[in-house]
Amino acid sequence: MRRQRGRLRNGFVLVMVLTAIIVVGVAMTTTARKSLLASVAAIESQQAMQRDWGMRSCQQVLLNAGAQIFEISDRNVKSQRGKRVTLPSIIEDRVILSGQTFDLILADEDAKAELNALYDAGGKRAVERAISQVSGAFDARTMRLMPVRPSTQSIKRDEDEDSSTETETGSGIETPVVEVTPAFRSWGEVFDLVQVHQLAGDDRQLAKMTRALSLQSSGRLNVFRASDDAVLAVCKAAVEDALAKRLLSKIRETSWNDIRLILEQTITNVKDRNVLQSLLGNSSNSFSLWIETTGKNVRQQRFAVQAPSSMGVIKTSEFSFE
Repeated sequence: MRRQRGRLRNGFVLVMVLTAIIVVGVAMTTTARKSLLASVAAIESQQAMQRDWGMRSCQQVLLNAGAQIFEISDRNVKSQRGKRVTLPSIIEDRVILSGQTFDLILADEDAKAELNALYDAGGKRAVERAISQVSGAFDARTMRLMPVRPSTQSIKRDEDEDSSTETETGSGIETPVVEVTPAFRSWGEVFDLVQVHQLAGDDRQLAKMTRALSLQSSGRLNVFRASDDAVLAVCKAAVEDALAKRLLSKIRETSWNDIRLILEQTITNVKDRNVLQSLLGNSSNSFSLWIETTGKNVRQQRFAVQAPSSMGVIKTSEFSFE
């Protein structure tokens, strides 16, 4: 009996030891797993911080130097091809910062057809024609114009109808200058971004669609950097197709660098010339930067624009896509 009891006691101890080993093993495995997950989370957090730092660094440096970068590009192109050429309005590059890769698209926003300016000059019809002119069928399919206010043209028409009454009752006090709210504040008010993503499978498509379109430029197209389609799209908001093409030919062929002189020589109708002078220019003050970077199961995209407001104050607007 004693021998049997001793065996039972030894067996019980063995079971307890094995159980303790299993419990300790499970606890160590759980601890190791938590430690591994914490390490992975820390690495991913660090990489996210590096991506954000890299994006902001690129944005701060390139947007502030946008004018100088394009001036250098203009000089290089002129020295290689001669003086009268269409100057580049987009510069693309790829940089690596702290092991992160950033794809960059620096653009001259004043070399794009400005949809807010076109809307104020010719209403929705002018915007629709511009998008069809510079983009294509894909953009037209996803277009949904949702302006947040009437066009300046329609407002002025209403004011003209009441001008006689205002003249009689006016106090002679000057109307203060106020900043005008853009009719289209973001691309979501121009295109159906959900449909764009569904059709293209990628938010990157928006960068392609807006290579010749803008919502945040100074409102005057730099004809010497803009594409032919962009120039035609803007001109057609004021004049007929034939005259728009004639004006484009004059811009490309002449050695003059002042759009006002070109308009005076080409457009005889004073009203049309005044409209075109408000829409066309020969310098740039607005620049944008599209930044894209990828991580593990992550793609980050940011669009930033630096442009003067209607009050002349330089502002930077940012839009993020993930």
